[in-house]
Amino acid sequence: MSKSLRAGKWVNPGSLNGIDPKLQIRFFQHYRNELEPLGVFVGAGIDDAVVRRIMCGEVAGLSAELVDRIGVIDEMSTGGNHQLLLDEAKRLGLDVGPSPSTADLVVHLLLDGTESLERIYAERLPIARRLFRSHFALTADPPLISGVADHVLKAHEDGLETDFVGRRRGSGARVFHFPTPTGFRQMIRRADLAHRDVSVDPVTGGRQHIIFHPERFDVLIYEQGQGEMQVNAKHDADVRAYLEHVGHHLFGQSQLFLAEGLPAKYTLKPILEKGEACLRCDDVPELDGVWLRGLDWSHSKGVDLVERPRSKSDLFRAMTDSGRGIPRGVKLMSATFNVLFRTGREGQLRIVLPNNAVYSRESDSEVILRWLGLRGFLQDRRKATDGLTRALVAAS
Repeated sequence: MSKSLRAGKWVNPGSLNGIDPKLQIRFFQHYRNELEPLGVFVGAGIDDAVVRRIMCGEVAGLSAELVDRIGVIDEMSTGGNHQLLLDEAKRLGLDVGPSPSTADLVVHLLLDGTESLERIYAERLPIARRLFRSHFALTADPPLISGVADHVLKAHEDGLETDFVGRRRGSGARVFHFPTPTGFRQMIRRADLAHRDVSVDPVTGGRQHIIFHPERFDVLIYEQGQGEMQVNAKHDADVRAYLEHVGHHLFGQSQLFLAEGLPAKYTLKPILEKGEACLRCDDVPELDGVWLRGLDWSHSKGVDLVERPRSKSDLFRAMTDSGRGIPRGVKLMSATFNVLFRTGREGQLRIVLPNNAVYSRESDSEVILRWLGLRGFLQDRRKATDGLTRALVAAS
């Protein structure tokens, strides 16, 4: 498969929900030899639970092609790609049915128009952005964690279910826990808030009001070297619930990640202190280049500004060419970077102070965090948590 069709290995299991069941079976049939021993095929259908485990990265040893193609389905199945994919399918003469979903179109092109999909993929640079909020454990040393017993995970799951149902935030919570060499990851599936919509019958044109709870997947990542919990969730209240329950059930302290006055993980001082030199990446083998694409800052006079170059050039160069610079006395609030990987793929990173990072792909985070650390964009954990740790100990 072309390098342009390379996706991350941590994929939202909900991305298969938009694919017609018969088309799903046809897709997986292409990999029957490696999937049948895993129990994917049940009679004439497939086992959804096994497929979810595969998409969450729990099953090792899958072919690189299958892993990549599942990732491509996830990344390309956005509404903004629908018309482009549909036009291409029609151009190729593919039979996609009367009302194909975007995911259906991706699979049709994967199976019968791979070259066309590779071109579209490269042109559109699909981005499945995830915003991760970082929360440090407020302890003198990062708390370590090894295996987690099944009954602990069940209590964690039940606690989340009770919490979300009690706050009418959705039900059906399921926790998929995956140990990693540096901590663990959890993907949490649940029903989101009730959604009301109108369904139109494609044959009769009749309208019918429906109420349903969309399925959503949130992510927790724990890096025990820094004692850091990263959370991807839609609402602040949900973030707090995840932090409270994971702290209580897995670490025995519900407030472990919830002290007031959140310590900052990121700093943008290198941009002000080092200028363009803060973008060097020659010591990160996976990267070919980094560009500063935008800055948001506030001024003491109460004026908030956003600076973006009009072209695709680096912001430092654009400001130099126009005879300007970053004004003195400003407080940087966020920065956007474009990142070019050695594979030829381009990604994007946005840092929003103090604790938020938005990655093009979650799988990029390891490399990008290493680059951020080398350039001084990451705060030292002990420095960031020192005052809060002492306050927490004094209050206990």
